[in-house]
Amino acid sequence: MERITKLARISVTRAWGFCGLAILMVMMGTASHPPYCFTFGALGCGITGLIMAWYGLTYHHRRRVEDTEVWMLLAPEDRPAKAVALPLIATAMRDELLEKAWYSARLCGLFLVLAAALQGVRLVLGPAG
Repeated sequence: MERITKLARISVTRAWGFCGLAILMVMMGTASHPPYCFTFGALGCGITGLIMAWYGLTYHHRRRVEDTEVWMLLAPEDRPAKAVALPLIATAMRDELLEKAWYSARLCGLFLVLAAALQGVRLVLGPAG
């Protein structure tokens, strides 16, 4: 179970990292206008969090354990029986996906607060400030 949990963490963190990289590139592209930068970052994190939460909540509906990335990463001699592996992998992936969805939601909230604060500063000081 420990190996399956570790591989699930690697799989989900890798996917989450690539999403984060795409969000960062959009944010860097709009860095000349900081409120937009953080608004787009919040939007990207929010969408990522929603997709990961949905995927985590529906992951147990998979029928074939052979289609999971964790199964493919397991060495053939380390693989448990398919009937046992599917619930173990589904539980590990669900936990990791929901954890990363929670992190994305928190980051989304932070970016929204920063965007609102920067827009407030911009309104008080004017466009040149």
